[in-house]
Amino acid sequence: MDRFLYLFGIVVFFFSFIFFVMNFFTGYDGTAIIFSVLAMLNASIAIGVSEILTRTKKLK
Repeated sequence: MDRFLYLFGIVVFFFSFIFFVMNFFTGYDGTAIIFSVLAMLNASIAIGVSEILTRTKKLK
């Protein structure tokens, strides 16, 4: 589960960051920027949860 969350976080963060950068070169849309920032936040939370799961596994 922790590896899946980590890979999910990396993939989502990568695509939302690309989408975020593309908004500056094309027409600026406020809702698209908010969506990409929230997607990056979601990906960061998933990466953090996977790190916590990995560290708690190693404690046992």
